[in-house]
Amino acid sequence: MSAMVIGSGKTSRTGGTSSHYFCAYNIAAFTDVELFKDNMDNMLQVLKDTPPAPGQDRVMYPGLSEYEEEEDRKANGIPLHSEVVEWFTDITSELSVPMVKIL
Repeated sequence: MSAMVIGSGKTSRTGGTSSHYFCAYNIAAFTDVELFKDNMDNMLQVLKDTPPAPGQDRVMYPGLSEYEEEEDRKANGIPLHSEVVEWFTDITSELSVPMVKIL
């Protein structure tokens, strides 16, 4: 239904097939915000505790891999491609600017 709302659903018309739909909810309009957060935490814990499908390490849910990557980068820094490091090294040398520490 969301594709139809923004005019991207399957119809007899031709055109693009890509669409995006974003929606924001005011949780407080439906329930207590803290209760909602507790319920979400419980639901996510149920997903984490669910046995994974054969051949999978664990059950994933939207946002989990992004959260884990963010936490990893906070702890270990953002990985830089070797060409980017080389460029920084060259330009700082050329400009006689001290190179910052790269983890």
